[in-house]
Amino acid sequence: MVSTALYTGLSGLRAHQTYIDVIGNNLANVSTPGFRGSRATFSDILSFTVRAGSGPTGNFGGLNPMQIGTGTLLAGVDVDTNQGTLQDTGRSMDVALQGRGFFTMTNGSQTFYSRVGSFGIDANRSLVDLRTGLRVVSANGTDITVPTSDTLPAQATSEVSFQGSLPAEVGGPLEEIIESNVPLSAGTAASKQSTAPAANAPQYDLTGNVGDTLLVSVNGGAQQTLTVPDQPPFNAGPVDATEVANWLNGNIAGFTGITGATATGDNVTGTIGIDTKRLGTGATIKFDNGSSSSNLMSSLGLDTTLNSGTESTAIGTTDLNALTARSEPYVNGDAITVSGTNPDGTAFSDTFVYGTNGTTLGDLVTFINGTINSAQATASLTPGGNIQLSAINKEEAEMSLFIGDVSSNTGAATWPSFEVSQEGTGADTAVTSIDIVDSQGRTHPVTMTFTRSTNDPRIWDLEATTDGDDGTITQDSIGQIRFNDDGSFNVIGGGSNTLTFAWSGIAAAQNVAINLGSSGQFDGVAMLGNATTVAAVDQDGFGAGSLLNVGFNNDGQLVGFYSNGQNQTIDTLRISMFSNEGGLVRQGDTLFSESPNSDDAIATTANAAGAGAVRSGQLENSNVDIAKEFVNLIEAQRGFQANSRVITTTDEILAELMNIVR
Repeated sequence: MVSTALYTGLSGLRAHQTYIDVIGNNLANVSTPGFRGSRATFSDILSFTVRAGSGPTGNFGGLNPMQIGTGTLLAGVDVDTNQGTLQDTGRSMDVALQGRGFFTMTNGSQTFYSRVGSFGIDANRSLVDLRTGLRVVSANGTDITVPTSDTLPAQATSEVSFQGSLPAEVGGPLEEIIESNVPLSAGTAASKQSTAPAANAPQYDLTGNVGDTLLVSVNGGAQQTLTVPDQPPFNAGPVDATEVANWLNGNIAGFTGITGATATGDNVTGTIGIDTKRLGTGATIKFDNGSSSSNLMSSLGLDTTLNSGTESTAIGTTDLNALTARSEPYVNGDAITVSGTNPDGTAFSDTFVYGTNGTTLGDLVTFINGTINSAQATASLTPGGNIQLSAINKEEAEMSLFIGDVSSNTGAATWPSFEVSQEGTGADTAVTSIDIVDSQGRTHPVTMTFTRSTNDPRIWDLEATTDGDDGTITQDSIGQIRFNDDGSFNVIGGGSNTLTFAWSGIAAAQNVAINLGSSGQFDGVAMLGNATTVAAVDQDGFGAGSLLNVGFNNDGQLVGFYSNGQNQTIDTLRISMFSNEGGLVRQGDTLFSESPNSDDAIATTANAAGAGAVRSGQLENSNVDIAKEFVNLIEAQRGFQANSRVITTTDEILAELMNIVR
């Protein structure tokens, strides 16, 4: 039995020695990229049975078996398959797997698997593992060759994609309109009618009124004084209506603020008519006796009533002399200048002659229509009395209009100035541009203009234009681009979605498809809000370029980066999966190979079939936990010491036995 203890302790020493070996290897590779740590497990050896167990019988209970263990042995060394942390290297050809799987490499006859993706390019342009020289296997099972001197040929544009929004709110189209800043009105003068006293009709006897005064106010001005003169014909006896009217005109003309009244006399009836030159409701006339002239008004047949003119909206038949803007009546031969600018910016100018070209406001408007470019604009008189000039085309215009009297005229008027009452706007448009690449790699700037239909605000047309120096657009428009009520893209209702270009030096026409998005979706062009954000965001053409660099994406694709800004997939890494990763055989250099218990490798690619993602510019660190390994090391040391003590104690017991025998 003492000898059994010796062998038991010896088994413990052997097992813990192996345990320390495993821990030491883990710690030695704590900085090895892609290293997978190991775990040692133990099991006991078959026990020696001193007494077999028995079941209960009669009045005796059962007895447990008596067994003495004969030691321990190493049951297994397992691979830890947990993910190691990823560390940035800054090197585009360094890759790590985040998740399950192994990179696949070969020497031509054997296949190896590793978690370390420290790759580079050898002299044969093959992608290799820089640590071992093994060639990296692609997804299709071949070596990966990197075309280091590759040139990417030009690719002609075949599709242009648009995104953004066209405005839902309709802003146009509108023609530009200019009109007089104040309306024109027709008016009558303020009038006063006098009659001679019946006793003297048709004459006026003012001999008794010599020196008497008459107070007169015209057009709201201050009262002015007229005095019956002590001279012929007023001091010599009765005078006729004409003589009284002449006396009134001669004096009123010199009064401050009274200028503009006219008196006429009728010697047959003896009446005197007094009219203001001003027309309209602003024209007034009033007479009163002076302070010492109690009977002059009756002698003249006048009353003290304030008389006013009348005013109404001017119409086409209104004589120019009936306008309230007139300050002096026009006479035949008076000239009115009509000048301005047509919508296209060209000037016009002509002279309307009163009497020759007409006398009414309608005649003047007709004359304006004959002076401007009738293909660009038209003049009219609005129901409100404004002279209006309207552009024919619905767009911005440079129109202007001026009406003014020639300085040598007898008549005169205060003509209104003209202002824009409506800005001209064409149909709603949205403009964007993009470079179209031809088959020779040349770029051509093309302007894309969306124009809203004037019949349906949900329909737009697209027109393409180029400068024409190096080519033409043979099919330059796409019509009937329709949107749904919710603003989503509907369909190109005009049929074709293709523009066709003809470039100099290239015989074949180039067709370019226009991609506006999916029907019923908002993934392309929509019609929303008031702002215009639509833009040609992408085209699939490019010029020739040379390879500048290579790198991997998350799907394990080796991508070439070219001088023309293009990226091209060169090849794809094979990722190998195993049913039992722990069954792989270590081959050194952090390489593994298949074993019967790992099952055959399952070939896939990153992010597919449960495989992890490839992280470029990173390497996977060892998955060894230093703290845990040091705890395990202490445990293994104590176990080794304990088993050593068993052997020492057993040896001492044997020595004592030997002494007893002697």
